Amino acid sequence: MLSTDPIDLLLDSSGDLVVDTDAHFASGIAAIAQGIRIALQMFKGEWFLDLDEGVPYLERSGVAADQALIGQKFNEARALSEFRKAILRAPGVNSIVTLKVALDAARLMRVTWAVRTTFGDTPPDTLVLGV
Repeated sequence: MLSTDPIDLLLDSSGDLVVDTDAHFASGIAAIAQGIRIALQMFKGEWFLDLDEGVPYLERSGVAADQALIGQKFNEARALSEFRKAILRAPGVNSIVTLKVALDAARLMRVTWAVRTTFGDTPPDTLVLGV
């Protein structure tokens, strides 16, 4: 591993840190994939150091009602645009291979993506968001 390779504290499938007697780390393509999941789960305005970072899920200070993805009629084009921006801002992402978003009858938004990195392509990943 090079000092320039992406590295992050390892999170489990529920988003909790993986710690036993020592901390565990994700590196390379796994760290990039984890970074994308974190970026897609961050609400715009949530991070106090950069209020513009994140996805505009809800209407709030800095997010007008017509920009919010949740709380109004589903707009697939706007959702794709916002997810595309969030994914491309994640460290290590060169390009997006696949990006799909769908809203089902239970009002669950499913975002599926795969990206190209310097380490290769990530496997497709899906995030399910309740709206």
